[in-house]
Amino acid sequence: MTELIRRKFNWSSLNKLEQLALASSVLIWIGVVLFGGGLYFAMRNRHFDRQAMAQATAIVEGQVPLASPSPTAELFPIGWATATPTQTPLPTATPTPTSTPARAPGVSSGTNSTATPAPSSPEVTAVQPVSAEIESKEPTPPPPATTPPERIVIPAIELDSEIVPIGWYVVEQDAQRFSVWQVADYAVSWHQTSAYPGHNGNVVLNGHHNIKGEVFRYLVDLEVGDRVILYSGEQPYYYQVEQKMILKEKGESAEVRRENAQWIAPTDDERLTMVTCWPYTNNTHRLVVVARPAPPPPSEGLIE
Repeated sequence: MTELIRRKFNWSSLNKLEQLALASSVLIWIGVVLFGGGLYFAMRNRHFDRQAMAQATAIVEGQVPLASPSPTAELFPIGWATATPTQTPLPTATPTPTSTPARAPGVSSGTNSTATPAPSSPEVTAVQPVSAEIESKEPTPPPPATTPPERIVIPAIELDSEIVPIGWYVVEQDAQRFSVWQVADYAVSWHQTSAYPGHNGNVVLNGHHNIKGEVFRYLVDLEVGDRVILYSGEQPYYYQVEQKMILKEKGESAEVRRENAQWIAPTDDERLTMVTCWPYTNNTHRLVVVARPAPPPPSEGLIE
């Protein structure tokens, strides 16, 4: 027995049949290990897909059960890649009503929109008209920007970041060539073919959410009505969030992903669209937040 064991550890002492049997056994065990590893990672990815879909559903329904494990790379695959978009412009979405009550012209924002009538007297027979001077105090839109946005401030998520223009690079996928948008590190990115603030069109911003600055990590926490401020030079442009969507990307067809990407296409109306990946774990979805122009708020409490 000792001699047999000694011979098994001495390759040169084995005959060809024994060498073939030993090599086959080693290859079989290597195959078993590789198969087991592949099966483990396949089940793991399937679990993450199910978890991501459940979280997406919960967020759309108003819950926010977010996890924070280790980050992965940011990807912008087919559909989100066109450098000069040619898709049909998006239809204008129905504005979501805000909680701010409507007010009559000339009434300041701190007063109730329904005025209390003054007691009548024999001498007063008519209500005095609102003066043109008071009416002129209504906010006027800022002039259209002549340069790209340079800074973004979102008080609700305590974001204050530089904005840098970005372009695209060409990749091959499924025997086709696509222009893929770049993503800036440690800053928010402005698509240089998109609109300037204050103009009709789509101002498109993207950013990392789990690597290299994580500037859009908390973009998912925005709610309808939250304020977004872009700066072009010293001029602020105010927007208000109207829509937040989480769109499935991983495993979807090219047609579905192109349809998702219509949100970054040019539009006829004035809007701001912010895009990042989601969730923080594995980037299986695309998070899209759409905001529209809004009047500037009172200066009290505004973080600028």
